[in-house]
Amino acid sequence: MLLFSLQSSSDKESILTILKVLGDLLSVGTDRRMYYMISKGGSEALLQTLVDTARTAPPDYDILLPLFRLLAKVGLRDKKFGQKALELEALDVTLILARKNLCDSQNLLHCLWALRVFASSVTTGAMLGINGAMELIFEILTPYTRKRTRTISSVSMMSPRLGEIPKCLYPFSAYIPP
Repeated sequence: MLLFSLQSSSDKESILTILKVLGDLLSVGTDRRMYYMISKGGSEALLQTLVDTARTAPPDYDILLPLFRLLAKVGLRDKKFGQKALELEALDVTLILARKNLCDSQNLLHCLWALRVFASSVTTGAMLGINGAMELIFEILTPYTRKRTRTISSVSMMSPRLGEIPKCLYPFSAYIPP
């Protein structure tokens, strides 16, 4: 009944209430609830809600963020989750949302959770590669990488010995020139 209500509802408050109830149901107890929901079409209902919500004029992130959290939980248990996402065009929608949110880290993080679950399937991972997911990852990582390399190079110029590098930069110490 909840899944049917989720698919047919267009009211923001009712969708948020249903997502909260589903989240509470799936977070407590065993995996049997999750597998039961998947067998009754729960993955498809969540993915269809994602597509419908993301295609509204301004996407409503109050609905999308809890929805992405649920998709990440359910997707790890559903063996055909990637294929279902591909059929319902949730891959494209999620990539578009991720590209729109490059500057908003909270929204981007939730999109990346869903993309990680989508990529667990070989065919879906290949489709993500074709649609430019790797370029998106490089766009996300590049600013942080440049900042880190500048910090590391400035630290390496200031201290000639590796022992004087701050401990927070030790994972990056392999990149410091001798």
